Amino acid sequence: MQAGCPHCGHVQTISEDSFSGREVVQVACSSCGKEFQIWNSGLGPLDADTTRHAVESITSEITDDGRTLHLPAGKTVSIRVLQGEDKGTVYPVLKPRVTLGRTNADIIVNDPLSSRIHCALEFTEDAVLLRDLGSTNGTLVDEHPVHMAEIADGSTFQIGTHIFQLRIAPEGS
Repeated sequence: MQAGCPHCGHVQTISEDSFSGREVVQVACSSCGKEFQIWNSGLGPLDADTTRHAVESITSEITDDGRTLHLPAGKTVSIRVLQGEDKGTVYPVLKPRVTLGRTNADIIVNDPLSSRIHCALEFTEDAVLLRDLGSTNGTLVDEHPVHMAEIADGSTFQIGTHIFQLRIAPEGS
């Protein structure tokens, strides 16, 4: 398995034997020497209900260019990994601007083809905007590179080898 260091972004290979049946192991980055934890992906996909801690939701935000961002009222927003190393993982979206990338992002994408801060999803009153943030390998929608695209519930987008799906559902469903 490959693991990206959350401190410097270096990707290194970790032997499955390192786990010895354990769920989590502490490893030192072969580049910067800092320690970090990795989870045994062989134990099955992560379940968002048991692996994510509840945090207070931030429902609105104002961007640098003066736009007001809002999470949709009465809706639950999430991002599901359809393809890639983290397939099956569901990330709850708890604020109106969420970044995805290899490090220093709200949602960490364990993919060497992902930039450190690769793209952002921004929720406005009437749209969801997907913005590429100057990534090296681009952000794809319908297999085409985009700088900015409007997406909706069920839309998919790609970062490196990972394909994500935006889900917007009524609360409680």
